[in-house]
Amino acid sequence: MAAARSTFQGILPKRFAARWLDTHAPGAWTNQALAQLERQVHEWVLEPAGTEGYEKAEVTAGGVDTDELSSRTMESRRVPGLFFIGEVVDVTGHLGGFNFQWAWASGAAAGRVV
Repeated sequence: MAAARSTFQGILPKRFAARWLDTHAPGAWTNQALAQLERQVHEWVLEPAGTEGYEKAEVTAGGVDTDELSSRTMESRRVPGLFFIGEVVDVTGHLGGFNFQWAWASGAAAGRVV
């Protein structure tokens, strides 16, 4: 269990990894049980219960590195024809509509070339 926890915490936030293993730990550490654990991780679906609306909206952090994208078209430099816009891109602005503006502007830039 310690090895699994250490591995999970190396790739996921520590508290999330610990909670995941608390609720999904295999009953045995067999190859079949580990394969099932791997399937659970890869097939996990998160369904939000709802939102608190625009009044409480916040920005995310992280995402696709801007160095990996064309600043003119938002197209991936590595995968032609693949575009990233809005909060999927690692751009963070101040609260007050700046992130909405980024989402609309990056979408418009990509939309012009698609």
